[in-house]
Amino acid sequence: MKRIALAVLLSFLASGIYAQIFVGGSVGFNLTGGKVENGNTSVDKPTQTYFSLAPKAGMFLSEKLAIGAALGYSIQSEKTPGNPEEIDRTSTIGLTPFARYYAFTKNKFSLFAQGNLGFSYSVEKNKVGSTTTTGPKTTTLGISAFPGMSYKLSDKVELEAIIGGFNFGLSRTSVKQNNNTNITSNFGFGVNLDGIATTGLITIGAIVKL
Repeated sequence: MKRIALAVLLSFLASGIYAQIFVGGSVGFNLTGGKVENGNTSVDKPTQTYFSLAPKAGMFLSEKLAIGAALGYSIQSEKTPGNPEEIDRTSTIGLTPFARYYAFTKNKFSLFAQGNLGFSYSVEKNKVGSTTTTGPKTTTLGISAFPGMSYKLSDKVELEAIIGGFNFGLSRTSVKQNNNTNITSNFGFGVNLDGIATTGLITIGAIVKL
């Protein structure tokens, strides 16, 4: 099966009929902290730091079909002042291949359906003073599908929006610590037309065609 899929992909590339590369993704950083003052006494709050990097690249095999993958990496940590100081850190890396089909196109506006196959692996660590302890290791594998829409600003730049009012997902999460493994399977399908206009259900991004 893998050889057949590879042969089909190579035939598209070799034919040169339609092959256009595109890139996108996101980067984010957030730092939260502060202090509590009581008269002449000041106590620092825990400091939370979050960094994420998620580049995305793909290829249009035709005007209607695109494939690609997104790579995700994030670090989340919380530093609690004290004697000794305590630091909790979670590092996550993931890979999400995807396929997208443009079902309807009118002028610069398009509707598409996208399917994802996602994999992620995360490790938690706790450091108190000079002692570091490794916590749970979490592995997640899942598939999801959702609709979206896009709008061409130019021949090179295309805005795209993911609609969360319609969703389908299947995932398996494995949390391993010491000799214990906790496995959770999840299936979800839903339609939420009542809340489709809220900002939490629509994510807007962009891709750049090379």
